[in-house]
Amino acid sequence: MKSAKAKATNYKACLALEVPAYVAFYKAPPEFLGDDALTIEVKYQGGRTEIQKITVKVSAPGGQQKI
Repeated sequence: MKSAKAKATNYKACLALEVPAYVAFYKAPPEFLGDDALTIEVKYQGGRTEIQKITVKVSAPGGQQKI
């Protein structure tokens, strides 16, 4: 996980948007192909917790990966 800033242009009525963000990086084990799953727990100020379940499809080198 890394702290970052997310930028978006032409988002709804906003021409430029920049907000704080966290970025998660995924690296599959060597020679792994197939579906892998991970869970991220996000804790907000005030005590609210949110669980994000993400499935990553790992394909051969040069293939497109879909999240």
